[in-house]
Amino acid sequence: MIPEIKKILYATDLSRNSAYAFYYAIDVAQRRDAKIIILHVVEPLPPLVRFYGSLDEEKKVYQQEKSADLEVIKKRLEEVCQKVEKNGTACLLLVSNILVRVGHPIEEILRRQMKRNAMFSSWAVTGKDS
Repeated sequence: MIPEIKKILYATDLSRNSAYAFYYAIDVAQRRDAKIIILHVVEPLPPLVRFYGSLDEEKKVYQQEKSADLEVIKKRLEEVCQKVEKNGTACLLLVSNILVRVGHPIEEILRRQMKRNAMFSSWAVTGKDS
């Protein structure tokens, strides 16, 4: 029996190649009446950098990077949706949440997958076959 898929975790590194994995996520979501959760993980600053900087500065850097990454994700999402459909609106409705987190990518992807009980493809992280 084929498992019911209601959530798809699309983990992205924001590369142009990762768009191909998003096409796959869109296709599965449309066929299964599922929602897509987009996840991008920003790696933490190395300890040496954190040692010389203040925690307030580190928080500012992460907030700026998070805002910039969210804008990149939204822009790329619109571009992909326009390619998939003429008006692109139905594609955007498939996305239920966009998450930008600080941490180690593999750990965050697994944490989100277990928390949300979402189906995901390991090659969606880089957009390449491994």
